[in-house]
Formats: sequence, C-alpha cells, structure tokens
Amino acid sequence: MDELLDEFIAETRETLEALAGQLVQWEKTPQDRALIDSVFRFVHTVKGSCGFLDLPRLLRLSHAAEDVLSCARDGLIVASPALVSAILAVVDRIAALTEALESGRAVYDDDGALIDTMHGFLPTHGGNASSSSPGDEGAQTDLEDDATGGRSKARTVRVSLSLLDRLMNGVSDMVLARNEVSRQLRKSQAGAEVDHAFARLSASVAEMRDAVGLMRMQNIDRLFSSLPRLLRDITLELGKDVELRIDGSEVEVDREMVEALRDPLTHILRNAVDHGIEHADERIAAGKDPVGHIRIVARQSGNQILIEIIDDGRGINLEKLGTRAVSAKIVSAADWQKMSEKAQLSTIFIPGLSTADTVTAISGRGVGMDVVKSNLQAIGGTVDLENYEGLGLKMTLRLPLTLSIIAGLTIKAGSQFFGISRNSIVEILSTTNKNVSIEELGGAQIAHIRGERYPYAKLETLLGIDETTDSIATSRTLVVIRPAMGTTYALDVENVIDTEELVVKPGAPIIMETGLYAGTTLPDNGRPMLLLDASGLGAAIGIEQTEDNTNVAVAESAVKEAKRPSALLFVATDGTSRAVRLNVVDRIEDIDAAQIEFVGGKMRAKVGEGLFDVCELVDVPADGLIKALRLTDGVSTKYLAVEDVLDIFTLDEDIYPSAHPEKCEGVVSALGKSFELINIFQYFEMDGTMSRDISARPLCYIGSDGDVEWEKRILAPLLSASGYMVSFDAEDRAQAAVVLSRTNDADTAHGDDARLLLLRDTVHVKPDARSSIYRYDRIGLLSAIEAKLAGVA
Repeated sequence: MDELLDEFIAETRETLEALAGQLVQWEKTPQDRALIDSVFRFVHTVKGSCGFLDLPRLLRLSHAAEDVLSCARDGLIVASPALVSAILAVVDRIAALTEALESGRAVYDDDGALIDTMHGFLPTHGGNASSSSPGDEGAQTDLEDDATGGRSKARTVRVSLSLLDRLMNGVSDMVLARNEVSRQLRKSQAGAEVDHAFARLSASVAEMRDAVGLMRMQNIDRLFSSLPRLLRDITLELGKDVELRIDGSEVEVDREMVEALRDPLTHILRNAVDHGIEHADERIAAGKDPVGHIRIVARQSGNQILIEIIDDGRGINLEKLGTRAVSAKIVSAADWQKMSEKAQLSTIFIPGLSTADTVTAISGRGVGMDVVKSNLQAIGGTVDLENYEGLGLKMTLRLPLTLSIIAGLTIKAGSQFFGISRNSIVEILSTTNKNVSIEELGGAQIAHIRGERYPYAKLETLLGIDETTDSIATSRTLVVIRPAMGTTYALDVENVIDTEELVVKPGAPIIMETGLYAGTTLPDNGRPMLLLDASGLGAAIGIEQTEDNTNVAVAESAVKEAKRPSALLFVATDGTSRAVRLNVVDRIEDIDAAQIEFVGGKMRAKVGEGLFDVCELVDVPADGLIKALRLTDGVSTKYLAVEDVLDIFTLDEDIYPSAHPEKCEGVVSALGKSFELINIFQYFEMDGTMSRDISARPLCYIGSDGDVEWEKRILAPLLSASGYMVSFDAEDRAQAAVVLSRTNDADTAHGDDARLLLLRDTVHVKPDARSSIYRYDRIGLLSAIEAKLAGVA
C-alpha cells in the first residue's frame, strides 16, 4: 500500500504542474473540448485512486470538482472567471493535501466551503451527478473509460535523482578511464586489432554517456506550464488585462536547472505585470493596445540556453531609477551621471532597490531582481537587459546547456591544480610579454594589457596558499577572466596546464561557503581538483558587487576592445614571424606527431574521431608534439602548424597591400615591426568542392549507348572528387542537373536538352561540329558544368 501511495503522490504532483495552465487556457477558449476533457480525466483519476487508497478528503474534493466539470463537458455550465477560480482553489487544496501525505504534516483547512462553492455552480435541475454515491460513480465511470479505450501511456519508470547522479558519476569515470587508456595505447603503438577493439569500446562509452545525459534532461515546458496560472492570479489582483505567449517549450534543459529557474521567472513575470504593463487607460492614452502582452521565448544557441522575456509595457525609467539609487545611497548623483546606460540598468539587481511607489503583496520590497541575479549566478548563467523606455523591456537569461559537464581549463598555482570554466576566459598571456605590466594604483594592483587596465590579483593570494620557488623564479601566466556577473579582471597563475571536458560534482559545504569554488571535478589524470568560481574570485578581489567609475570604465573599454579586429602573432615553421586574424583561430593545440602522416597528397592529423588537414608542415618528427593553431570558417576545420605563439594585437593600423595576395592578405605594423598577415582563404578554398550534405550535391547523369569504360574509370571519379553525384541509370536522367555524353554516342534525340554537355575525343574542334569540350580538359569541363548549373550555357 505504501508503494501505491508513493506512486499516487508522484503522478498527482506531475499532473498538477500542467493542470493550472490548462484551466487558464480553458477560461480563454471555452469551446476547446480537449482542455476540459483533460482536466476532467485528472480529477476523475484522483477520485478513483482516493476511493481505493482510503483518502476521504481528497475523494470529496475531487468528486465535487468532477460533478461541475461533467456538467461543463455536457454544455450545462459555461466557463467563467468565477468558475475557473473555484476549480483552481480545489486544485490548490488537492496539491496541499498531496504534499501533506508525503511530508506527514496535517492540513486543517476546512474543505466544506470549497465543496459548497463547487455545488453552487451546478444547475438547479438535472444535476443528478451530485446525488450519486462517490464510490459507485467512480467505479461506473472507470468501466466506461476502459470500454472506450482511454489514452495510451508511454512506458516509464520512476528513478530517484540521487540514483541518476550516481549513474552519471559512474559514466563520467568511465569516460576518464577511456581517455587514459587511449593515451597509453598511443604510447605503446598497439596493433590494428587492439585499436579496432578500443574504437568499439570508445563508441559504446560515448553512446552511454549521451544516453545518461539525456536522462537528466527534460522539456522546459515543465517550468513554463505554471506561468499562465501565476499570470492570471497577478492580473486579477492588479486589475490588468495581460496576454501571455510562450514559444520554445520543447527545448530541453537539465532537471536541476528547471528548479533553479522557477523563482527567477516568477519574480520577472511579477515585475513585468506590476511595474512594466500599464493599466488599460494608460495604454490607450499612449496609443497602445489596451491588452498588455508578455512573450517568453526559449531556444538553444550553441552551448547555451536563451530565455527571453519581452513585454510591451513602459520599460525602466532611468531618471526615476537614478533618483531611487541616489536616495538609497547606492551611488552618488555625480557617479550616476557618469555611468553608462548598461551600468545604470544593472543597479536594479542591487538588494533593497525598487522603483515601486508602494509595497504590495506582489512587489516593492526590492528583493525580486536580487533573487534573479543570485539564482542565475548559482548555475553559471547571466541576465542581459534591453530597455526601450515607454515601449517595453527585454530580459535575456543565458544559461549553460548542462550543469554536469563543462569545457574547462586546468591551471596551476602553489603546486596545486585547479579547474575553471573556459566560457569565462577572454585570453591568456605571459607576464614576460612586453605588452603586459603590473602597477600600483590607489593602493591596489592593476594589470596593463595593451594599454587597457584590469583589476589584478594572484591566485595564491586569493586562496591563501604559498607560491612555489620555481614560480617566483620564472615567468608566470595571466588569465583574463570575464565572469558571469561583474567586471573583467586579470588572474595571475603559475601556469596553464591543459584544456579538457570537466565533470562537475558538488563540493563539501565548508568549501562552497567560501564563495571561491563552483564544485569539484575529476580531470583525465584521475586526480581530484577544485573548480574555481569566476564570479567568486572577482568578489574576493573586490569588484563583483560594485560598479564604481574605474570598473565601469574598464568594462566599457573591454567591450570596445572586443569590437576591434585582432590578430595573433606567431612564429611559422620556417622561422619567420607572421600574423593571422584572431576570429578564425579556435584554439591552440599540441598534436602528437604519431597521429600525423602524409596521405592523399596532404599532411593530415587524426584528432579524436576526425581527420584534419595540417597546413604549412613539411616534415614530421619521429615523436613529440606539434604546436598548431586550430582554424575554422564556421563549417570546416584546419590546423596550421607553428613553432611558437607570440602575442595578440589589435589591427589599428592600415593593412598595406601584398605582391602575393593569394598567400598574404597584406602587411601590418605591430610592436614596432612589420609582419605578413596571412590570407586564410588559401587553406579553405578547396573545401567547397565537396559538400558535406550528399543530398545537396548536383547530380550528373552520364549517358552512353556504347562502351562506358572510360566514363566509369576516368570521368565518374573526377566528378565525384569535384563534389558531384554521378549516375549511369537512365531513370535518373530526368532529375539530373547536367547530362554528359560523348559526341560519338547516339544521343541526338536529346540534342535540344539545355542540360546536355558534349565531350569530344580530340583536342581540336571539327568543322561544322556541335559545341563540345575536350574530355581531358579538366578545368574546361568543370567550368562548363558550373555554367550549366548557373543557367548561362
């Protein structure tokens, strides 16, 4: 019986989350029979289960609601705000009693008033549903539902989150072990059979990891389903008419993220209705629709989930916000005038600051947006504001795709190793770089990087650990960090070790209370280490919560710097210094020389499961590592072999023309010298010949009535290598983009076909011959095909 009760509680709780939204929607569209049927099925199921489990209070409540909903299904009662409010009150009581069953506490509220209210909606005549016995009616209706087939249910099983976490941890450990085995196999140079077996094992582990990861994911609709009910309650209390539109409910997020987002979305929605949306008379006077509109959009963008909350209200009055901020002594009047609009808007996240004129049950205490900020920070998210005063406000929540595995950087400080999220890293420089200097300013240390100032601190100082002797004697590394909330700063560490996927696990409470750590992680070497919190480190430096003039200036200059094009200066394999535009450089990698070989006319490297071109590499050493820049055009990936990476600089000066533009984009000046800016086009220009999407490749039909040995041995491979699909099947001729035929073949029947391209056997054209291409003129042949495709030949 206990197991049945647990199952009943779990099912009821899940259904209640969507039920309130369905009732609100039914109020707006009373003619939607599917909505009322769904609500009726729920209360009917609860009533039947309560009779079996001996839960009399829930039985009486669900029976009263079922009577009213049954009349609504029959058209005897029409949906109204009063009716929906009464049903919602019953649903709330069912939810409270369900929670009480699980927690063991008592609920002493009187159910009689709710039941009487429900009976008040029943017709005075023909309401025989309420006079029947609850137990008899429940049994009879169950039989009727079975007879009609009911609804098919997906096969599911309930698993505790703790068990899922254990499973995820186990799979993560398997991934780390697989990576270690892979490194050992590369060292031992195992045979092809071992490599094949390991490849199968690696694929199985990867598939299991993805499957377990999906078990933690769920539709964000579970979060959105309660918002229509929340909006209805707020609008009724404030006397406003607001429509809510939700898009992207099918987006999947981590289960823990759903719970972390519940409070922020609630506060944002309340503020939008209370502060943003005007009353109908104000909106009409402003030329707006008397009905306010709020739109919530969820979508995935790369490795982030974006949630946009957009309203067409009055927006944020910056003058009023500034007055409140000055009166609350959060900022001085002079400083407020110097702040950028973005910095001014960010003050709404400061605890205690509110623009509400009065304190109500909904808002006005200045704690709502602070909750939004702190909850988002806890899961590594950010919030952006776009203010259109008088027209509305757009809030964008940016969240990590998952909370369990992140792209991380391993750094060393004081003989210890730490991890940090790679998303927060702006750039990495050596302290010996001539563009870097550390200075004292106002009693604090400041890092000057290419003329820009950043708050600075040593990681050992922040963590209270000692520097190693080697660290003091040698050069150190600066990691420029832009945290989720706060100002960009420079973190001085002993060394940067590696970049890898880090599995995030909860840290001990005593460690997490410091605010410096985001959890623990287990890198590929199997040695546990702490994961640093970028925002927490910023707070330790003293910049996280403040937006003073210095920090605002630093933040704004960093944004301007990011908008200017930059280049990476490196030493090429021939010993010369060259530059490449930074926006095409994905990252710097060290490739095992054993994974590089000359094949297919090119140097290629096996990295992970892919095979990539390695440019500018002539000879491969017997062993060791090759330093390379990973280049990407957004679709394809190449590696550019280099001897060393020197610096990053901004392309402020003019780019002087080159005598060889196909190799060198031009000449640029940096650090007092001139360097070639390589033309990245040369490395990607041949990739367009082969489309990754086979279905998108043009189809070439080769027709012949005679011997087709030449066509199959020579022509077809040429076309395939050039990115075309090839067919000899006559049935494919109608769908072909180009039709090729030898002039000595009998193909005169289709001589008027605009797609026809004739190939001749001789170099010279015979007198009075039809237009054709010499069959061994590769460039002419491919150009003629492209002309046919473009419709110009």
